Amino acid sequence: MPTGYGGVLPANLIYYHIKTSNPLIYKKNQEEFNNHRADLVCDNLDIAAGKGHFIKFTFNSIGLIDSVTYMGDEEVILQSLWSFVGLHENYLNQLTSRYEAGIIPNVVEFLSENWAIALYHEWFGDFCLRMRQGIRGLSDVQAIL
Repeated sequence: MPTGYGGVLPANLIYYHIKTSNPLIYKKNQEEFNNHRADLVCDNLDIAAGKGHFIKFTFNSIGLIDSVTYMGDEEVILQSLWSFVGLHENYLNQLTSRYEAGIIPNVVEFLSENWAIALYHEWFGDFCLRMRQGIRGLSDVQAIL
């Protein structure tokens, strides 16, 4: 279960930071894997005017979202941010590569589009797990693997 905190900053900016409570843990004798993975940061925030958004995703070595940080002038549904933590980046519709290529100029608006609504549902994770288990049980899929 993720943990987080938030509040209202000066200029009525809303701030949330949610992080995983189950990071990848290494054994004592195992050398820590250096992620070398860049964070995804979208900064459209004009602090002087108090308008726009800042959002940052951090990822672990296998592509799971470790944390989400949001700051902006618009209220967001906290459960939406919460649902990203622990989710694999592939569920975000190639967000990282498309943002880096300039195809997606505003991550907050992109994640507010209709396609992303399922991601925010409280049972989405359970649905994904059941689908994975169901697919693994199919003989046709096992033949491919």
